[in-house]
Amino acid sequence: MRLTLVAIGVLSMVLVGLTGCASKGPVQTETFEQPVVEETAEAIIEPCTNLEMSLARAEELTHDTYYGATQYDGAVQFAFDSYKLSAEAKKAIDAVVLPLVEADKNFFLELQGHTDAFGEEAYNFQLGLNRARAVMGYIYQEYGLPLQRMNGFSCGELKPVAVNDLAQGRAENRRVTLVVIE
Repeated sequence: MRLTLVAIGVLSMVLVGLTGCASKGPVQTETFEQPVVEETAEAIIEPCTNLEMSLARAEELTHDTYYGATQYDGAVQFAFDSYKLSAEAKKAIDAVVLPLVEADKNFFLELQGHTDAFGEEAYNFQLGLNRARAVMGYIYQEYGLPLQRMNGFSCGELKPVAVNDLAQGRAENRRVTLVVIE
């Protein structure tokens, strides 16, 4: 569990670092103290469950003010052991993103990659991250949404929406949750 928490933190920092921009002038930095996080199951899965945390992350990453978050869970699904977007998954993404782009709203997208519980936890974590990145890449290529207006990370197998004992339940757990922050 501690390894998963550390991996989530490191990969989040890497994604934030990749979306930064270069500057010709001096860069201003802010100093802050990292809060101490208790190592409980709730603390580990909290990034994948709490819309208030999604809203706070978006404001921290963009320095903008947002007023609410809406979660779309279960529409963007994946085949077993895959992060390739199907035609159905692309349609589901389009249904969420196209109206936002057309309305020219200020919004931020959080993409949470999930897996079923089949396989090793570390492998599932990477697969969830690859799924979030696939959705992020599609949105960037299809709509030109700047990468700094998106954040993608993995929840791995930690937040199932269905029972993993049955094939149908495992299929429902292979997904990316889209959180729209406006």
